[in-house]
Amino acid sequence: MDMDAGSTARSRRVTGLAAVIASMAAIATFYGFSGQFLSFVLEDRGVGGALIGLSGAMQMAGIFVIMPVLPGLMRRLGPARLMMIGAVLALASIALMALFIDVWIWFPLRLALGAAQSMMWTTGETWLNHESDDRNRGRTISVFMFAVAVGFAAGPFILAEVGSQGATPFVTAAIMIGFIILPLVVARGIRIAPGERPSASLHQYVRLAPVPMVANLMFGMIGSTFMALLAVYGLRLGMDEALSARMLGWQGWGGAAMTFLLAWLASRFDRTLLLAVCTAAGALASLLLPWIPEMRSVGTPGIPWIDDIGGVLLISYLMIFGGVRAAHYGIAIMLVGDRFRGADLPSATTVFGLMFCSGSILGPALGGLAMDLWDPHGLAGAVFLFHLLLLPLPLVTWWRRRAVSNPRRG
Repeated sequence: MDMDAGSTARSRRVTGLAAVIASMAAIATFYGFSGQFLSFVLEDRGVGGALIGLSGAMQMAGIFVIMPVLPGLMRRLGPARLMMIGAVLALASIALMALFIDVWIWFPLRLALGAAQSMMWTTGETWLNHESDDRNRGRTISVFMFAVAVGFAAGPFILAEVGSQGATPFVTAAIMIGFIILPLVVARGIRIAPGERPSASLHQYVRLAPVPMVANLMFGMIGSTFMALLAVYGLRLGMDEALSARMLGWQGWGGAAMTFLLAWLASRFDRTLLLAVCTAAGALASLLLPWIPEMRSVGTPGIPWIDDIGGVLLISYLMIFGGVRAAHYGIAIMLVGDRFRGADLPSATTVFGLMFCSGSILGPALGGLAMDLWDPHGLAGAVFLFHLLLLPLPLVTWWRRRAVSNPRRG
């Protein structure tokens, strides 16, 4: 009987992990596609960088709408059902945006879309950590990150093929939402700590785990700034729309490649120190951003620059930067899973998502303003400062813990 129960539990766990990873890969594809697509539509209509950034920030503000009730909904409805509700809300938002293409009308619609995305993503993160344990968390998160990075990378490449004109991209986005729902159907009965209560109020989780919470704040600032503005940055450098869209896609492919190395590193080194190293590497990479695109002139005259040495250099750079960013996020979510269990996990992950979305509100707005002040390289300056603000926290935390565990002997 015990063997049967253990086999059933393992089967349920594998089913749950497969469902959430497949669904979140589809969410990442939708996110990688829709974020740039919506920015292209606004750029085509002459909307300024600051207002494009604010429009993207409004989408991230959706977490504030859903946050107070999200942990309870996870425990009451189960993760699969809640993610399906979020997908339906996202579909309705996209349909209305297709009907009413106006930056001001899009503000409330992007708020609703952001609430739907936050509902799906935060629930998925909670589900993933719930199904993991200390032995397999590094491997599980790495598989998840690989699937999500592939989805995120595919989104911009799909956009490059379908373009941002007419109804086709909106229909494409709707199809992507359908792929979010499909894997969830088989896992509708899974629950997360349905009869338990969290041990702390939502605002206390930042104090209980400051390193991953602040790390996700900065990840939100950096990631959403790139999502909203990297393609616009490419356009302002003279690239065409398809090539500008692929810039973010190459970052995504770098994130997919990084997952295998991250699984190895996370099982052998202090994760807080790894976060500090990734943050420092991201700061250095952002300093190089204004100079890398200038290399497009390197190579054989007359050959499109994406095929010459400069193009290869840009792609390599974007993949490395994308790998560093993926590691930043992966380590942060591992730290949340290491710290919290049971009913605390939905609440802690909700706050983790809130930090991301708060950063995502600030980042695109500040990045867009920086681009308007220093066109276009203000984007790189803003991203460098975001990394620099985070760096002291994991570094000092690791150093203090090391000092406590290895006191000096007189």
